[in-house]
Amino acid sequence: MSPLMFQGDYLQGRMLADDKYFPIYGSSELSRFDPFHPSNFAEANNLDYTPFLIGRGGTQSLILFMDLASQAEQLKGKKIAFIVSPQWFITEGIDNAHFEPNYSMLKAYNLAFNDTIDPELKREAIRRILQFDVVKRDTILTTLYEYEISPSKEHHWKAKLVRPLAYMKKKLLEKKDLYYAAFGFPNRDHHQDNDLVRNKSWEELLEEASNYGKERANNNPYFMDNDYYNHNYAPIEAKLKGYKKNATFAGSLEYQDFQMVLDLFKDKGADPIFISLPINGLWYDYAGLPIEVRNEFYQSIVDQVETAGFPVADFSGHEYDPYFLKDPMHIAWKGWVYVDQALIEHWKR
Repeated sequence: MSPLMFQGDYLQGRMLADDKYFPIYGSSELSRFDPFHPSNFAEANNLDYTPFLIGRGGTQSLILFMDLASQAEQLKGKKIAFIVSPQWFITEGIDNAHFEPNYSMLKAYNLAFNDTIDPELKREAIRRILQFDVVKRDTILTTLYEYEISPSKEHHWKAKLVRPLAYMKKKLLEKKDLYYAAFGFPNRDHHQDNDLVRNKSWEELLEEASNYGKERANNNPYFMDNDYYNHNYAPIEAKLKGYKKNATFAGSLEYQDFQMVLDLFKDKGADPIFISLPINGLWYDYAGLPIEVRNEFYQSIVDQVETAGFPVADFSGHEYDPYFLKDPMHIAWKGWVYVDQALIEHWKR
């Protein structure tokens, strides 16, 4: 998705108001197009929904929370898919390098003026957002935010002074968003072979996806896409043996950010399905990340989602499934077939 569209509100608001759209929130995997990708699969089979992709590389729970909070009043009863990626859950969670290019000033200002979400959830989000440099540089926004989390007399009069300026800035950002929205909904032609996925059973689709992957991932023992492996790993593979032996998912700030997404969905009565992706078991065995650590992470995501009362499509059992992923962490081919099935089942539920 274009950053201008992803960071805006108007088109997403129109999408959420239209029952034909099925929003899918995620990150870089959404741009891994092949014939089995949900967008192509839905078009080829003339499904009664149209996937609307929200997210890009570097997007994580906090960015998606801000996006969802900006549309909070349109979430009630809305069918939504939310893809959870293990690579988000490093110890520090999202960092400045990934937060800033995905940050939306409009959504940050919307949060400051949003009186419809749970007040404690709003304060928790503001405390977290205030940790990032791009926010700290905005003195108008930080003044409003600081009053929200610490309503002292000093913060009150400062916020009162800047509130009219903040409101004007918000309105200017909305006009800018409307200008870019004039270009309309994205309508990309991804040039995929629709015949591979049209009017086929799930068993036939898995066979087609396996054959498709086999043609593209056959020069390495990890079932990675040949070009990706040749460019990124083949020259340095020997140096990477065991390099993840001390890595952990435990204690990541991402769990708290993810919980805010769950809390917002629950507060607003959304109807999401969570899709928990695996990482490449063959590669991460080589890299030294213990399978016990990986399994503990997968289970923690299932527990967190189910505790919130939502369904989760847990694909952790596909770590060693050839052609489920196209590299160490990005879903493709067979993986998309399983996701397509989960999306259809949730849409009909």
